[in-house]
Amino acid sequence: MNQKPFSQLTEEEKEYLFDLNGYLIIDNALNSEQLAWINRWIDSQPQDLPTGTWLGNVELHTYGKSDGLNYQNIIEGGKVFEEIIDNPSWIELVRKFIANEFNHVTINECFLNVRGQGGFIGIHSGGHVAGFPSTFRSHTGAWLVGQINILMALQDIGPGDGPTVVVPGSHKSHEIHPVLRKPDPKRPNSVYRSDKPDETLGAIEVRLKAGQALMFTDSLLHGGCSRTNPGDRRILIYRYSPHTMVPRYNYIPSPEFLARLTPERRSIVQVVVPRMAPSAQKSATS
Repeated sequence: MNQKPFSQLTEEEKEYLFDLNGYLIIDNALNSEQLAWINRWIDSQPQDLPTGTWLGNVELHTYGKSDGLNYQNIIEGGKVFEEIIDNPSWIELVRKFIANEFNHVTINECFLNVRGQGGFIGIHSGGHVAGFPSTFRSHTGAWLVGQINILMALQDIGPGDGPTVVVPGSHKSHEIHPVLRKPDPKRPNSVYRSDKPDETLGAIEVRLKAGQALMFTDSLLHGGCSRTNPGDRRILIYRYSPHTMVPRYNYIPSPEFLARLTPERRSIVQVVVPRMAPSAQKSATS
């Protein structure tokens, strides 16, 4: 953990600690009004709908049985989700590590996750992974980071609440973590992810207060502890990447959504504006 609050760190200190550890904790990333609005939104949603169901332009989704329910494409879920596309708590720091003369920042994936008792997500990623989201490099002062995740706590996440775990510095490791070398019947040849909720060498729990956010590079080895307490763990995740990386689930922004975005937010959501012949454009909009 940082020795002093995020708000007291200089820009140089933020950059150094992010480079060193692979993560930062941002205080007051969401305010009390935003938190209340989002939690009311969750409480108002229909229960027990199957994955693949669409709630407007938001899709119900899960990565597996243990990791809870995801509301994918959540930026189209309402006003607060739009407001934080370019949240000033983190957007300039994200740009520092992603944007350069070749890349612009875009949202690669965004979802709200609700995970109940017993739910967890296996440890995964690491600097040894040869994937673009795992890129973490600096070229003569110009950064190239493949993906930065902003994980926002919508309620306090303490002991037993299924906190996120990270292995500090693992984004720079060339060695495969021992837990990923263990045979896993579900993924016998994988060195990317383990689906077992066991203790992980070098990992620390990141316990957050409601409104705090964990900013971390996707190349950092990370996962989620099994929740042992009753109730749900509620988090919101926005993943930012260079615009040259294809969006994870290829959601196309709706015209109504784009129309109400500020130019700044639109530039993040739709970095590349589609181009087509006039005849094709007329057909597409008719």
